[in-house]
Amino acid sequence: MIIGIGLKNFRSFTDRTFIELKPITVFVGKNSSGKSSLLRTFPLLRQSVEENTTGPILWYGRYVDFGDFSDVLSRNSEAKEITFSFLLAVPDDMMQKYTYYRINNSDKKNSHNYIETELTVYSKDKKTKAKAIKLKLDDANIELYFDDNNNTKLQIKSGEKILEKEGMIARNLGQFIPNIHMKSKTESPISSTSFYLRQQRQDRILELSFIDIASKMIQRYFHKNSDLNQITDSFKRIGFYSKSNTEELVKFLFKEQKTFTKNFSVYRNEIIDELYPYTIGWNINNIIDIVNLSLSESCKNVKYIAPLRATSERFYRFQDLQVNEIDHTGSNLAMLLNSLKANDRLKFEEWTKSNFDFTIKVEQSGSHFAILINTGENNENYNISDMGFGYSQVIPIVTAIWLETERRTITQKKPITFIIEQPELHLHPSYQHNLAKIFAKVVTKAKENKVDLKIIFETHSQTMIEALSECIEDDTGLTEDDVSILVFEKNEKQQTVVRKSYFDEEGTLQNWPIGFFSGR
Repeated sequence: MIIGIGLKNFRSFTDRTFIELKPITVFVGKNSSGKSSLLRTFPLLRQSVEENTTGPILWYGRYVDFGDFSDVLSRNSEAKEITFSFLLAVPDDMMQKYTYYRINNSDKKNSHNYIETELTVYSKDKKTKAKAIKLKLDDANIELYFDDNNNTKLQIKSGEKILEKEGMIARNLGQFIPNIHMKSKTESPISSTSFYLRQQRQDRILELSFIDIASKMIQRYFHKNSDLNQITDSFKRIGFYSKSNTEELVKFLFKEQKTFTKNFSVYRNEIIDELYPYTIGWNINNIIDIVNLSLSESCKNVKYIAPLRATSERFYRFQDLQVNEIDHTGSNLAMLLNSLKANDRLKFEEWTKSNFDFTIKVEQSGSHFAILINTGENNENYNISDMGFGYSQVIPIVTAIWLETERRTITQKKPITFIIEQPELHLHPSYQHNLAKIFAKVVTKAKENKVDLKIIFETHSQTMIEALSECIEDDTGLTEDDVSILVFEKNEKQQTVVRKSYFDEEGTLQNWPIGFFSGR
């Protein structure tokens, strides 16, 4: 899952800007300060992973339209390249899909492995291509560099040890990070995402080269009659582990080798320092797949709601469609509500009544149906087109949140990120207040259930920020560590600068610009 994101040379983000993502992250700032550019990076990434593309980034797609590379590149930028940065928290169970042995981390319940990922892209013949990839692991750094013809250079650094290799080619270019191979006359595409299936591949020339070198390098620590092929075969069982886990696994694999066991007890650090970067090389495409899978899972579960939602209609034509997700404009809201089972409709009505003091119903008439609102003031139901414009703007948000957090069974393995632009649009302050409290409520519930759920929204609403403050102060389960307020500003060069404000344990906003809402 993505727990931090950064941009460089992306529109007004000329210098590298990196933000940590909390369960609730709020973007505030004047118009054209860069809030929407950063917020829309999430649907940009989603449309990039959902479509079959020739490069890592799809600038124009289903959710957002950034134009093309030249439209996004920061003005007056000397480097004609754009960099995306991610901090990934990869759960152990995802990592262990790519390993032969499972390491027992019972003392680290729900532990994650953190990988800093940096993707730099450029434009060639109107196509966006990867130029460089940097991966920072706990015990090693990986760098990949690509030329115009996808020729690749690899560098692995662990401690003082640096490995470099050229003569490779990048493939599967539509991924965030392409897989890499040694150049050969016959090449077959990588399609497997399982370590065990990968063992059957015949194209692991690159990976095998690292194991062959490592085996010969430490052969001197074994008995002189030890079979080099057996040493090599044992090394092939070393997956992508931390340095400390690799150390324990090497000890286990060769526990029957008395000479090695004796030498290992004396030269343990020297052996592991020499060996570890080669185990990274042996697992290089597995590591790339882990990063791609983590990014893809996070991006595919981005739920984006655009700033101006679709205008409601008096009647909707009946279509026998099953809708599973609210469209980013809310244009399929009526179809989704109509497709709900009677029991789900009742639950939704009760939920909206409990949290907003209004209910939403669907009434069918012949081949058409209508969305009706009951505000609770009387028993009358009113057609949504006769209600204030604010209802048509907030109902897609309310429905999307209910759909993902109440109706569906959420598992720990599925991260969900809501990206919402201007949720307060055309809403009375009391509804703005209620909406912010709903954000706090669903985040608190997700935290209790150990679900990775984030709500990231852009707002000009003082009311919503004050409502979050109340939730922290009232000890409802939302804590000061669950919320981040990011203030976007332009400097004298018209470059975006992001400053962090935060709540203390009593819900008081700290590091807040004086006169922010008054303009004084």
